[in-house]
Amino acid sequence: MNYHRIADDMVITVSVHSSKRGGAELALPRLQEHRGPLGVELNREKTRRVNVLKGEFFAFLGFDFRRVKNRSRTGYFILMTPKKKVRQASKARIHDVIQHGGAKPAKDIVHAGTAVLAGWVNYFRVGHSSRAFGEIRDDIERNIRTLLTRRKRRKKRSIGWRRWSNEYLYDVLGLYWDWKVHPLKGADGYR
Repeated sequence: MNYHRIADDMVITVSVHSSKRGGAELALPRLQEHRGPLGVELNREKTRRVNVLKGEFFAFLGFDFRRVKNRSRTGYFILMTPKKKVRQASKARIHDVIQHGGAKPAKDIVHAGTAVLAGWVNYFRVGHSSRAFGEIRDDIERNIRTLLTRRKRRKKRSIGWRRWSNEYLYDVLGLYWDWKVHPLKGADGYR
């Protein structure tokens, strides 16, 4: 039985090895015994038991955790991805920064959006976040191109991929470009 605690959030993981049967049933009473020294007050509404072997998943600190087969289909690993709700909130926040930039120069608006983006990416880069990063990156590129198109008052037949290339967005305007994922050691099941 392992405790994983950050501030007032906790996950207890229990081994499924045959020598440790019944560990899940013992976890809650054991936590009740030891919660005093841990400084934890148990919230019964948020407390639940999840069996990842049966395809169930759980959320913790903005990540969804689920058990999936590895690439070679010979074993399993725990996939850590940003929750959909968190991705949507991040896109909405960046969209809001771009939409409410007013008459500021595009570089300043991109800089403000980049500050939000950098914090989000640095937090979620420890998981399996490359798909989420691609989704966010595509969304922010589209939002910036839409802003630039509106400012040039052109007919909105497209949103400026030809006029405002990726090189312009990243090299000239300074849009954030550090989308590298750094999974936790041994967390990807491939090593």
